[in-house]
Amino acid sequence: MPLKFKVHRLPEFSSLKVVGEATLGDFVQLIDEMAEDSRRRGDKRLLVDLLDVGGELKFTEHFQMGERAALRLQHLEKVASVVPPAKITRTSEKVAQTHGLQLRVFTSMNEAIRWLSHTPGPRTEQRTAEPAKNT
Repeated sequence: MPLKFKVHRLPEFSSLKVVGEATLGDFVQLIDEMAEDSRRRGDKRLLVDLLDVGGELKFTEHFQMGERAALRLQHLEKVASVVPPAKITRTSEKVAQTHGLQLRVFTSMNEAIRWLSHTPGPRTEQRTAEPAKNT
């Protein structure tokens, strides 16, 4: 089955469900299409569900995907992808992060959604009381 995808826009992020057999070329095309679409719509966060994607990629192809994602999706604050546990390599994640893209790969949809939805608040300084001086 050729690669197919459907986008759902949610309040906190956009969700992309991908299904089918995929090659590196398919992933490059998908990244490029999502880059244009998310930029046009003003998306800030993206969830990519790859649980139903078949095919095997080589190490170098995962590396190229990370580079392509970092190049084309730099306008996004966060990108989370969810893959089956047997397919996780973290190669694309490490490459994308090295190039400045906050991309994380998960095996749990709930963890990915939790990470995407989390917005850190302003940092507060914790001060410890200084011991009283004897005068």
